[in-house]
Amino acid sequence: MDSEHKFEIEELPADQRALASQKYRKPLFYVAQSVVWIGYLYFLIRTLALLSSPQRTWQMWTMLGVELTFAHLARKEHLRSVTASNVAESGPRKRLRLKSTENLPRVDVLLPCCGEPVDVIMDTVRAACTMDYPVTKFRVRLLDDGGSALLKKTVSDLQVQWPHLSYHSRGRQSGQVFAKSGNLNYALTTLQNDDPPEFCAVLDADSIPNREFLRAILPHLLLNPDSALVSTRQFFSNLPEGDQLSQARCHFYTCQNAELDILGRAIDAGSGAVFRRESIVQVGMYPTFSFSEDWQLSLVLQGMSHRTMQVQEPLQFGLVPTSLTGHIAQRSRWNIGHAQQVVAMFSSKVPHLSKSLRMKIAWNGAGIVGGELGCLLAFAVIPVLLLSGSVIPNVSPFWINLQLLLAGIHISLTWLYEYIQAAHTGFESAPFAHLENKWQAGGNIYSILKFYLLTSKPKGSFITGSTANSWNRTIRLSSYMKFYKELLQNGILCNVVTLIMTLGAIFYSTATILTPNDQDAATKIFTSIAWPPLLHICYLSVSSNWVPVAYLLSPPQYPDRNSQASQDELPKKELHQNKWSILDKAGRDMAQFGSRLDLVDEAEL
Repeated sequence: MDSEHKFEIEELPADQRALASQKYRKPLFYVAQSVVWIGYLYFLIRTLALLSSPQRTWQMWTMLGVELTFAHLARKEHLRSVTASNVAESGPRKRLRLKSTENLPRVDVLLPCCGEPVDVIMDTVRAACTMDYPVTKFRVRLLDDGGSALLKKTVSDLQVQWPHLSYHSRGRQSGQVFAKSGNLNYALTTLQNDDPPEFCAVLDADSIPNREFLRAILPHLLLNPDSALVSTRQFFSNLPEGDQLSQARCHFYTCQNAELDILGRAIDAGSGAVFRRESIVQVGMYPTFSFSEDWQLSLVLQGMSHRTMQVQEPLQFGLVPTSLTGHIAQRSRWNIGHAQQVVAMFSSKVPHLSKSLRMKIAWNGAGIVGGELGCLLAFAVIPVLLLSGSVIPNVSPFWINLQLLLAGIHISLTWLYEYIQAAHTGFESAPFAHLENKWQAGGNIYSILKFYLLTSKPKGSFITGSTANSWNRTIRLSSYMKFYKELLQNGILCNVVTLIMTLGAIFYSTATILTPNDQDAATKIFTSIAWPPLLHICYLSVSSNWVPVAYLLSPPQYPDRNSQASQDELPKKELHQNKWSILDKAGRDMAQFGSRLDLVDEAEL
């Protein structure tokens, strides 16, 4: 029994794979620290050599800029690992369960929705209403911005069985009045003013929580009075085999956010957050200046000295977009949200935030958008650099050898760090996964420009996994027309062109340099095509731009949301009554074996 909070909290056995991977924590720290300092030394020598050389071309300066771009993106990973490793308790977050049955805190479970299919929404409602928590201590509030009469009646019919369920609507909003953030703020103010709960949970319209959802998350808030919000890692029931588009975002949850969790600065970037209501109200509630309201709320909370955390357990199950168009639109929307946070910080929309906090939020957004722009330009200019000959000045052998030595060490340590980081996550994340979906950089920048130059209003639904979304509707097209649509409308042609030009430039420049009887062949090779950073970035460019091409050549098969019923030979109605035991079993299996979830249910990111 916890003496301070008077709640019985049990600590469950730790995930064995997570414990086993902890042996890589120290090597990760030392390699990260080494690559940071070697990087500083390398770029210092690199810049001095270029400045002191009488031969300075725009290609040489461009190559230095490209190197700095990718080194900076990797450096953020390295510094995060170093900082988190310096925290006394840098191990995986404990698995806790709230065992108390008396005097439990009151919780409102908020389910915002807008236009999703009623059956999908009601699956989430049923899961939320049947969570393992006293029904007198939690309410499930369905917040419908779609103004659906059918949804309202369906909820009304269930209130006899579940009196803690209620339907609320601001009317048909369809993306207006601050969209999801406005819907949640409506609940925090209008609906809760007279009878506020201590905690709130937020679930997307088709994110299925398991029965222990509240009992697994609340202990982290109850044991940490300075904590304001706990986010949960996203698990998905319809991931295709191989996850070609990195839709599971394993790197974000197991590397980036796991390290931020150690620092008390985890980012809420999806469904399934539980927060202390008083803290969210004190900071001005959900920000309404960005599509990425959950991300922005995390930054505001951290800027006002609140801790934010992340739980790695499989506590909810969602859907990923089942089309390339849907995936691209989802990622573009996220990047528009990050661009919005930059613009908003220089406007009058956030007078309650201090100037220093506004600058931090703006810098965060600028860094994300800048990373997209940097990768776009770098991938485009790589073929030119390959064909331009020497990318570093042909100075004295000493300076060339020194730069070559430091470059080789820096790139080698970078690769070593990536593999140790992957091992530290139990190989859930792949090397250089922090650049996942950078093949979409051009599309993201285009979406941001289009949003600000042509329209300032979101068009259509952003329901990513729903079959009601036009992105994911099954349209009968010939193989040729489907390929043509994906190639042109989704901008994959740019990736194909970049890929072909890069590979062609590699072969052509190699053949040009390797001429017989050339005494300076070695110098020419190592100052051009075989320059270690250039080889490294060529690999990143080819591997990144190959992703959408591979998707087009061999599209993945997404599991059908109803296939679980056919596998178990259960009728749909019976499946709804028994799915929670199916999901709970899957959660236990994942915790025990660390295997990829392959549930077939319905939910949404």
